[in-house]
Amino acid sequence: MEYRGGAAAEALVGSAERIERLYVTGYYWVILLVAALAWLIESYDIGIIGSALVPLKRLYHLGPGQVGLLAIASTVGIVVGVVPAGYLADRLGRKRMLMAGMVFYSLCTGLTGFASSWPFIALGRFVAGLGLGAVFPLPYTMLSEMSPSYMRGTAAGILDSFLSLGYFASPLLASLLIPRMDLEVGWRVLFWVGALPLVYTVVIWRLLPESPRWLEVKGRHAEAEAVLRRIEARIERSAGKPLPSVERRRAVKVVKDQVPVAELWSGPFLRRTLMIWTTFGGVFFIFYAITSFMPTVLTKEGFGLAASFGFTALIQGAAIPGKWLEAWVVERWGRRPTIAAFTLVAAACAAVFGWLKTVPAIVAVAVVMSFFGIAADPAVKVYAAEQYPTRIRGVGTAFTEGVGRLIGGALAPYLFALILGGMGVAGSFWLVAGVALVAVVVVWAFGRETRGELLEQAAEA
Repeated sequence: MEYRGGAAAEALVGSAERIERLYVTGYYWVILLVAALAWLIESYDIGIIGSALVPLKRLYHLGPGQVGLLAIASTVGIVVGVVPAGYLADRLGRKRMLMAGMVFYSLCTGLTGFASSWPFIALGRFVAGLGLGAVFPLPYTMLSEMSPSYMRGTAAGILDSFLSLGYFASPLLASLLIPRMDLEVGWRVLFWVGALPLVYTVVIWRLLPESPRWLEVKGRHAEAEAVLRRIEARIERSAGKPLPSVERRRAVKVVKDQVPVAELWSGPFLRRTLMIWTTFGGVFFIFYAITSFMPTVLTKEGFGLAASFGFTALIQGAAIPGKWLEAWVVERWGRRPTIAAFTLVAAACAAVFGWLKTVPAIVAVAVVMSFFGIAADPAVKVYAAEQYPTRIRGVGTAFTEGVGRLIGGALAPYLFALILGGMGVAGSFWLVAGVALVAVVVVWAFGRETRGELLEQAAEA
């Protein structure tokens, strides 16, 4: 049979083919915006600790080891929480886990603002990290599953730019609050603001559809059909013309009550898993070095408290246009060249960063490092989603987030804090450069290009 779109369909046609011929209209951008705002809100929460470390270090007279523990506490929670959450996303649904994770981490973040000592703050960040881990892989997993192949990389870049807006907002708000408030109060307000995402879960519930690809894999064909028809009808109204017909349907393997996790380490997926774990960890260490430590590094370089927060906001903000550039080039150059080129530039900046002495040079190189280094993140994320089929995409991207952030967001930053205390800024950023170079070598040597392929083709090739 043939499907021509809209409510007059006579046959259930596969989600992959129907999504592939969607027009990018206003409704598609609404879906993208809802997912993007979820990430903006979450990134503010993650960025809090980088801004709070400076007053907390002064209040509680923290040493390098304690600073390191506070810096990585939420990341350790993300690492612990992300894999079971990914499994549940494959088992119970993407949208349900996204909402549950946002409610959980928002409550924990708000309560952390009442902590009375640094160990309780660390505990609060760890527990909040469990919810953050549930949220992290889901927006780009859902957008990958609901985007035509020609928009998948671009959507990831635009989506990820909202993460940078959140990371920009944390030090910006800190620069406005902490210097003007009592040292004991300012950092608490940052955490109380982090409870606001509770309200946003209602928006997700109302506006963000469940992934039709996931519904189809789970054998919930009637629900997948209903979601697709709503999307198609809205897009046809927006475009003012019918969608192209779909004449063939790809066979879909249904896994109703199971998630075949063992596939991640078998057959062709073993090589992909090891490759993407290493690449993800190396690229994300650049992000964590900037997000968690830049205010501390700048104060160590002699910047005042307000200036360190202000310049950190500027440095974080540089990633936003960087991700817009990435969104443009990733569908023209491809995933591997974009990841390698952007990460190489950032590694070069990290290698020279510690030798700089003047304010303009320090800020300029940090801005370039952020522009390219953090802007490589969306290419890595969409590339991770393309490595696995829908039946294990949630748990596959979750493992990638978990292991990658264990390497790039916990182990390496903890070493960064120790090296920063012992060898100074130069030694700590040499570590950043070295880990980033490992990521470049691995993705170039062992990765496979997936640009322009149907999501199912990229995952099963």
